[in-house]
Amino acid sequence: MSSTTGKSFKRPLIASSAAAALLGTAALMAPAASTANAATDTSPVAVCLTGNTSTTNEITVKLPQVAVEPVLQATPSYLGPCASYGTPTALGNGNVRTYAQQDNSGKPLSIGFVFPKATLQNLPTTMSDRHHCYDIDGNGTIDEHTECMGGHELPLDLPAALTNTPGVPYKWALMNFNLMGHGPTGIYDVQHFDFHFYVQPKAERDAIRPGPCGLAINCDDFATATKPVPSQYMPAGYIDNGVAEVAMGNHLIDQSSPEWHNQPFTRTFIYGAYDAKISFLEPMITKAWFDGLLAGTNTNGCYPIPQPQSWQIAGWYPKDYCLRYRANRGDFTVSMENYQHS
Repeated sequence: MSSTTGKSFKRPLIASSAAAALLGTAALMAPAASTANAATDTSPVAVCLTGNTSTTNEITVKLPQVAVEPVLQATPSYLGPCASYGTPTALGNGNVRTYAQQDNSGKPLSIGFVFPKATLQNLPTTMSDRHHCYDIDGNGTIDEHTECMGGHELPLDLPAALTNTPGVPYKWALMNFNLMGHGPTGIYDVQHFDFHFYVQPKAERDAIRPGPCGLAINCDDFATATKPVPSQYMPAGYIDNGVAEVAMGNHLIDQSSPEWHNQPFTRTFIYGAYDAKISFLEPMITKAWFDGLLAGTNTNGCYPIPQPQSWQIAGWYPKDYCLRYRANRGDFTVSMENYQHS
């Protein structure tokens, strides 16, 4: 995280005279607004100031409330503190990477995925990357629709600044693009993305073998994946439908989610489980929802994550997940926010 000091603030601004001018404008705006309306909240707001969408020239500054929106409209800056980033991986005409925003103590404020709008163009046109397939019917051929799982997967590293922070249980991330969705039929069989935040080590996840049970999973591993999660760790309102998958584990379903009540699937939140433990947290979002954010027919927003009574691994856990399109940067974010320590 960058600190806001006179010295730290000069170097990045050399690359952006426009940003420097905006800071000067902000300084002039604040007292005028305060005089016009004494009730206006003038407490400073953290903004990550940048003159371009590169992640190499970002600096956290504090601006008066009245200056924030003009700066965000005029530059690709965003509400701070500045993020740390994982390694980008190509998808479509763009890429996907993880990011994290933390306060000065290291507490996570936002952990998520970020990708430019170009990522939604020229997406894969096949059902699967064939990384996780099994000849379930034994006929000597692989049917990508029924015998391959995971769609197109992108394993991603999380920022080192995040994973090196004590009390952060997340180890890595995984994004999946599903061209025609997946089962159950009539529920999740529409084009969508899965955004996994794993507390399970990647080596353990990778060891979940293919086989003829469940969703192309080894039968012994299916039994391990579907071991009941103790009730105090089971998220409120979630049920186990036995949806265990190769290289992923079981999927616990929010039975109150609209798609289970005769409404179209748009977005939902899934918990993963393996060997009676929560293994990942997963917002699952349709491509159509992102298209709507870009078009302005859907609005940016945050949605509550149902919580268990307690967590098996102590640490920081989110109470909301958020979906946003940032027009000034031309990118989308899918994040978990509103963290509390368990």
